[in-house]
Amino acid sequence: MANIETANYDALVAAATQTATSVISAALDEDCSEDELRAMLEAELSESIKESVENKKLLRQLQLAELDILIEVDKICRKHNLRYYMVGGTLIGAVRHKGFIPWDDDIDISMPRPDFDKFMKIAKDELPEDLFIQTRGTDKGCYFYYAKLRRTGTYFGENKFEHTTLHKGIFIDIFPLDYVPDNKTAQKFFFKAFTCLIGLICSKSKTGEPLYKNSKMPFIWFFRILQAILPKGFLLWLRASLGKLANAMGKKKNYLASLSGFHGFPQEVCPAKWWGEGVDMEFEGHTFRAPSEYHTFLTHMFGDYMELPPVNKRVCHSVDKDKIIFSGCTMEDYKPRIRRKHSHNYSVSKYVVEELYPQADSEN
Repeated sequence: MANIETANYDALVAAATQTATSVISAALDEDCSEDELRAMLEAELSESIKESVENKKLLRQLQLAELDILIEVDKICRKHNLRYYMVGGTLIGAVRHKGFIPWDDDIDISMPRPDFDKFMKIAKDELPEDLFIQTRGTDKGCYFYYAKLRRTGTYFGENKFEHTTLHKGIFIDIFPLDYVPDNKTAQKFFFKAFTCLIGLICSKSKTGEPLYKNSKMPFIWFFRILQAILPKGFLLWLRASLGKLANAMGKKKNYLASLSGFHGFPQEVCPAKWWGEGVDMEFEGHTFRAPSEYHTFLTHMFGDYMELPPVNKRVCHSVDKDKIIFSGCTMEDYKPRIRRKHSHNYSVSKYVVEELYPQADSEN
């Protein structure tokens, strides 16, 4: 089993090595003396190590805040006999570390569609008042096919949502698992259709890179026309209808798929028996649910998941002390900070960003 402290130590050594390399390179360019080089190294390494330690503490605080949310989900699911499973990095962490992957910053779980729908209804009445289920029906402007369970009074800033009015509390993700046909071609069709629709919806919402990134001009123009003429409401309806069609065509219930999953086809399609009723598994000193055949599932998704990635890949990009707040936030803190516009240059995929309240920000 991978050792958590070893993973953290390796990452710290890598950061220190990178800092030292940069300092030495700069010193050689400036023809510094040995004493000057030593002083520069001491100052930069001290700052680098301090920052790494602070980020590690902040990440751990974030992980424990997310864990508290998962504990509440587990209580409701066990009370009402609802199936749910840890997935993705959360499941790898449970198997490999008996807790979070040391550099992971989120929790992902999945629920079969019937259990997902029941949970959405039950949880509204049984969750603590400060937990908010974020779906299309509860948060205006929300377009996710999955749900986020957020802690009100906290803040987790994500660049792609900075321009929206969405609730921005610390969260865990809950992905529905839909039944899909046995036929591989049909499965691939649903994922292709979902990818296209999600691209259009995200582009309409200005929350991600447009679908035409790195595409040729004829497709870019075609995409722009679709984006202009198709209302967002229609796209959301079409996506929901596709999900219902997939479940109807998967009436044999042999395969389950996370149609909004980030890995796409074929990784996100698994035999239903791999999920099963689930098994208990330790995670951060608590017991949560995992797929019945979790080893087969993880191997299908990630290959050799027990092997630690290279040190330079063990990076958490979202931990920013200015964008994570653990208490004291109000709805005012969730209002948009920027405005995004589509670029008039149709061959680029970036947005034009305009700051709102720049004077207020500078005063703070």
